[in-house]
Amino acid sequence: MKKRLLDFIVCPSCGKDLSIRAFKESEEEIEDGLLLCSCGQFFPIINRIPRILIGELRKSVYKQFPNFFVKYKELLPVEGFKDINYDKLQKKKTLKSFSYLWSKYPKDLNEWEKNFKFYFEPIGGLEKLKDKVILDAGCGNGRHTYCASKYAKEIVAFDLSQSVDMAYHYNKDNHNVHFFQADIYNLPLKRNLFEFIFSIGVLHYLPFPEKGFKKLIGLLKDGSGILVYVYHSFPKTSLNFYLVMLTNFMRRFTTKMPYKLLYFLSYPVAILSYLIFVVPYIILTKVFRIKKLTQTNWPLKLYSRYPFNVLINDTFDRFSPPLEHRYSKQEILAWYERKNLRDIEILGEGGWRIFGLKK
Repeated sequence: MKKRLLDFIVCPSCGKDLSIRAFKESEEEIEDGLLLCSCGQFFPIINRIPRILIGELRKSVYKQFPNFFVKYKELLPVEGFKDINYDKLQKKKTLKSFSYLWSKYPKDLNEWEKNFKFYFEPIGGLEKLKDKVILDAGCGNGRHTYCASKYAKEIVAFDLSQSVDMAYHYNKDNHNVHFFQADIYNLPLKRNLFEFIFSIGVLHYLPFPEKGFKKLIGLLKDGSGILVYVYHSFPKTSLNFYLVMLTNFMRRFTTKMPYKLLYFLSYPVAILSYLIFVVPYIILTKVFRIKKLTQTNWPLKLYSRYPFNVLINDTFDRFSPPLEHRYSKQEILAWYERKNLRDIEILGEGGWRIFGLKK
């Protein structure tokens, strides 16, 4: 954690400023330590990333990083971590290496740039990100954080999952990037601070997506923009509607599978999907030059632009979360209208990419 992150974060419980108690630090970053608040809250900094979680989610940190709590037991405030059973923590195995996940999500900068430009089309030019203080809400493996860091003055990124560790790994040489682990419903961020916010492919996986969107609006400066991407719904007359229904049915079983098994099974599903939908689309549009198809909702046509491994990873992502929400154009526009955003731009294809400015 870079100490400059303190300029952006506050205690999620009371909104007061936080201070640092370092256990281990390098020249530029706190590697292990605590964030402390005068209200009595404490948040661990583990492997250079603050874990700013409250309630039941806080307990997940104990399970994910047992070695930290055992190693620094004598330095931890008793009241803050009194619900930790140190005997049980010592018996738990350490988490499996993230090298497994990193090998599945390679750092392919060309594809990252192409993907980044696609999602950011509605803002009308990437130069609009230049020298801005930016928030990446739900950073995943940090690919969009990486691309945005080339333009941003400072970029703050968070994720609820441990993918934030992977994001840090990919961005560790970018000195204007900050990461923390947090819940979008209880964000430890100062209000009216950010000059641009983006959330790509995150909100539709939340239990209450619009509530998460409203939380982000409160962090945005007046006159600043927010860009989100969410899945769009399909009419019942569309083949895509029934493919989504099939996916939702299969998710009842896939969400109970170990991740390694699910990733393995993503290969045959992706291959079958590619052969049935993507290959015919490529042949009809590239060989026979039937350009009208590019304006249709042909299933999975977006993957004609990307390497096959993108479809594999997206297949895994589609089957691993327990739920997803989909929206019509009118429904997602209503989010922006209810918050009185202006200059709204919305683009389809694969989902809704929607941008608007806070008044």
